[in-house]
Amino acid sequence: MADSRAVPKDRVLTLESMNPHVRKVEYAVRGPIVARANQLQKELKQGVKKPFAEVIAANIGDAQAMGQKPITFVRQVSALCMYPELLNSPDFPEDAKQKARRLLAACGGQSIGAYSASPGIELIRQDVAAFIQRRDGGIPSNPENIYLSTGASSAVV
Repeated sequence: MADSRAVPKDRVLTLESMNPHVRKVEYAVRGPIVARANQLQKELKQGVKKPFAEVIAANIGDAQAMGQKPITFVRQVSALCMYPELLNSPDFPEDAKQKARRLLAACGGQSIGAYSASPGIELIRQDVAAFIQRRDGGIPSNPENIYLSTGASSAVV
């Protein structure tokens, strides 16, 4: 008797059936170019003369590593979500408090420490979908097709 859960053989993903472009994907955050850039940075710090004064790590989206100052509002909202007692503090602006209350209300137990659905907190996925729809001139974006992660590495895994 056949297992009702069995997947037909023509639907199984194999290296042969996989898109060849997917098979060739490389994760550029690490690799020979990054290793060489790190080596060049060390040499510059040691005083080795080069025809340039710095190495710019443009392979990652780490703007703060590139010298961008942190956005205060984001840090305020994060602090309020991490320590909700700060919502009573006069040291935080009301707009940051409103954002924190909205986010906390969407979390289980009104705590950012609570587990969320695997694709991420529904409210945030809805906000992302609304942003994409505005950005793309009204083309609908479905929050059910949005998966949030803590970064490229965890998303790839």
